[in-house]
Amino acid sequence: MGTQKKWSAEEKIAIIIDGLKGMPLKEICVRYGISDNQYYRWREEALNGMKLIFENKEKKIAKEISYEAERDNLLKIIGEQKIIIEYQKKISNAFK
Repeated sequence: MGTQKKWSAEEKIAIIIDGLKGMPLKEICVRYGISDNQYYRWREEALNGMKLIFENKEKKIAKEISYEAERDNLLKIIGEQKIIIEYQKKISNAFK
């Protein structure tokens, strides 16, 4: 039993893309010396990885919207506090 080749991420992506472009699986396996099971595992990992990219992007957008809403709420509170402070200064100056 020989040693197995360590495939880089770039090599795996190139192999998967060959399959997605329509190259027959048998040809892919012979060309790269991999089994069909190996190809299917790599393809499944790649597709799941792409799914995670889009899910994470959606979560990031939702988080940014949440942060923006929180920031707006805090700015509103700060504005209200500023009005109260200015009003209290006027009142205290009136009694001097």
